[in-house]
Amino acid sequence: MTPTEKTYYSLSGLYQLSSWFMAPVYPLFLLSRGLDVLEASSVLAIYLVTIFLFEVPTGAIADVFGRRVSFLASCAIRFVAFLLYSQAEGFADCVFAEILDGFGTTLASGALDAWAVDGVKSEGDERPVDRLFARAQSLTRASMIAGGVLCGYIATYSFEVAWQVAGCGFLVCAVIAIRRMDEPPIVTAPDKPPPTLTTTVRDGFATLADSPDLRFLCIASFVLVFAILPAHMTWQSRLEELAGESHALMGWVWAGVNLFAIVGTTLLGWLLPILGRRGVLIAGCFWRGATFAVTAAATSLPLAAGGWLLQEIGFGLTEPVFQSWTSDQASSEKRATVLSVRQMFVTLGGSAGLLVLGWVAREHGIPSAWALSAAILIALGAVLALSARGSKASGGSATGLTPLPPASIPPAIPEVGDAPRVA
Repeated sequence: MTPTEKTYYSLSGLYQLSSWFMAPVYPLFLLSRGLDVLEASSVLAIYLVTIFLFEVPTGAIADVFGRRVSFLASCAIRFVAFLLYSQAEGFADCVFAEILDGFGTTLASGALDAWAVDGVKSEGDERPVDRLFARAQSLTRASMIAGGVLCGYIATYSFEVAWQVAGCGFLVCAVIAIRRMDEPPIVTAPDKPPPTLTTTVRDGFATLADSPDLRFLCIASFVLVFAILPAHMTWQSRLEELAGESHALMGWVWAGVNLFAIVGTTLLGWLLPILGRRGVLIAGCFWRGATFAVTAAATSLPLAAGGWLLQEIGFGLTEPVFQSWTSDQASSEKRATVLSVRQMFVTLGGSAGLLVLGWVAREHGIPSAWALSAAILIALGAVLALSARGSKASGGSATGLTPLPPASIPPAIPEVGDAPRVA
């Protein structure tokens, strides 16, 4: 395991732990401040719109001024945002904190992943980065299990203290980054002018226009997140309808969500050589659609919670594939920007889904919104499968569908110890 890889795992794990620390009770916190279901969904939608607006420009900041600088700025801004959230009293306070937090999020979203990919490659590791992102996903989810349980109990005592504990995690992240996030100086080819924010942003969108793979990944990400993200704002209320109010229970359910995501990344190591990247995405869509349908139809806590937990296996399968496939579409000097382009579609899809499915949940009930999510996911899986078959039948490249060589995929992706080198 390279030094960059070790640092990436620690930073990614702690940063995501802090980001998602409040996830088990976040919608309940918003409801406790007098917001209804649609208003709570709108707050998160505003956060995602903020990310959409700033994602690519801040990715360019990371490429031009350095990934380390961008990541440190993210930690500082999000620390302030979480402290403001701890004192929020109404809709306007929550919106202000979310806008600030959204801007801080964009400063890290492409920067940290791009830094890691460039770092491990400069240290001689030429293996596919699917392994890097899948292992990071597993370690991150393991830390979020403990964090979710802890948050549930802290929130039972005080929402404010829970926000402050999460915010302090970003400060610890910044300290680790200052000490261990080494970055070589940015070198420009002698015959090329130094990159600027404008040219870097333009190059990022030019890559989107020129790359069929990147367009495919962005569109699929938009639809997938449109269907999935709204449920993250309603599952707590749905389970409390069936089980009664219990913040501690929400923490344990969140721990289960993360555990099943780890199961998904474990399965990825076996499925990726067989199905290829596109095949894994298709399987993930069908799986999540089926389990969402079970959850939507459930009238008892075991079925509702069980379906919700099982669907997260699909996230563990698909997200590392999205990350690694997107990373492959860019050269080193604009990798953070290209990763941010895909993330822009993620946030746009999420914000649109929150508004549309949030309205459905308020007007027709949460089960109806979840049933619509299930239909969208199954339809997306069917479209991806048909497009792959059509490309193969026409003699074109069924991008991502052809199985990768077995030697390029380690047999146990989430294994924490050193992975053997692949020639």
